[in-house]
This record gives sequence, structure tokens and C-alpha cells, in this order.
Amino acid sequence: MKGDSFGARLRALRMAKGLSQVELARLIHRHPTAIGPYERDEYAPPREVIDRIAELLDTTPEYLWFGRSPKRPTLAQGGRIGSGGVVHPLEAATLPLELRSDRLLAWLLEDPGYDPRYRPGDLLLVAADPLRPDQALGRDALVRLADGRDVLGRLMPGARADLPLLCLSGGAAAVAVEALEARLVLGVLAPDAVSRGEAAEA
Repeated sequence: MKGDSFGARLRALRMAKGLSQVELARLIHRHPTAIGPYERDEYAPPREVIDRIAELLDTTPEYLWFGRSPKRPTLAQGGRIGSGGVVHPLEAATLPLELRSDRLLAWLLEDPGYDPRYRPGDLLLVAADPLRPDQALGRDALVRLADGRDVLGRLMPGARADLPLLCLSGGAAAVAVEALEARLVLGVLAPDAVSRGEAAEA
């Protein structure tokens, strides 16, 4: 099994998910011994099986086949930031980090009132999956209110567990709100960090 082969990629993804060969075979409705030959590159599974494997292992068929994943852009990790904010560059090359782009939505910020945290034109990377409000306390999030509005703010513990405090833009007074769910802000990109694709012609 070569390190850059279909079998090697399948094995690495399966192990990252904590699945045995038998468990993966059961999940894709194949014989319990089916995965071993795939991972040893003895033969490749049919396309419909690869589609099921890719979905279960949170990847794409293109990645399994060719090692490329057009739906998952990558970022190079420059290093780590340790105690006291001290930067430690990487001493050796590392695999690029794959963005879970299927779990992110980008929101364009237009309101200038969020300085200094965010600036107009920033793209906020927001989790696609919502959390309960109590799971988002102390974090910036898009908060769904009981009246149906979504607002950007930071939820803080309130006097009542079911009514957290919502802190809006730069220093505004916190107000108790009935929050239904929250989608965390996971990152922010300045306008020059992205290129916008051309709109598809009708």
C-alpha cells in the first residue's frame, strides 16, 4: 500500500473516524471482509460504494480517488501560538489543514459598529450547525431570537438560565433575551483574503 494510494487514503480516513474495517463495511452495506482489499489496493470498489464511503468519512470521492478535494480548500499551518502569545513557527513541513467548508457559512459585515473586533467588509465564518444558547455563552455568534430575528452578538450568563444576556456591538448595554439557538462565529476573513467567483450566467 503506497502512502498516496486510494487504499492509504481510505485507511487514514477510516482510522481518523475510529472505525474498524468491519464497522465501515457494515455502514456501507458490504461484506465484513470487503474493506481490507480496498485498503491494500487489490481492487477498487464500485462508484456507488465510493460515494457512500466518502459521505461517511466526511470527504469527497475525488479525494479518495485522486487525493484532491475541490470542495475542501486547504490552509498551510504556519506554526502555533503558545503561552504568553509567543509564536512558534513550524520546524518541519506538515500536511495542509482542510477547511470543513461544508460546515461553514460566510456572512458579509456591513455595520461599522463592531470595531475593533470586526470591520465593514469582513467575512465572518459562521458554523452552519446551530447550538443551544447555553453552549455558546461567552462566544460571538449569530443568535436566533424568539421573535425570528438573527442578530450578531455575544451571549453571556443572565440571572435566569433561559434568558441569557445578549451583548451587541461595541460596548452597548447587555439585554436579557429569549434565544432559541446560536451559530458560532468561528473566524473572520478580511476582504483581501478571499477572491469572489464570477456569478453564473443565466
